[in-house]
Amino acid sequence: MTCKIIAFEFVVPTAMATTLAVMLSIVAVYLTDKYLGPIEQAEAHGLPSAEGSVDQ
Repeated sequence: MTCKIIAFEFVVPTAMATTLAVMLSIVAVYLTDKYLGPIEQAEAHGLPSAEGSVDQ
């Protein structure tokens, strides 16, 4: 009986929280790529050559 209580109180919520965190991170990456577009390599590394190429 004690093992079932430990499983329901600790293992199950931890597994659900981990699953939710992974799903949210995947959705966040998907939405970022879909609506903001991919990040250019020059922007990601902060190269000085990317500063002058901003479209207006």
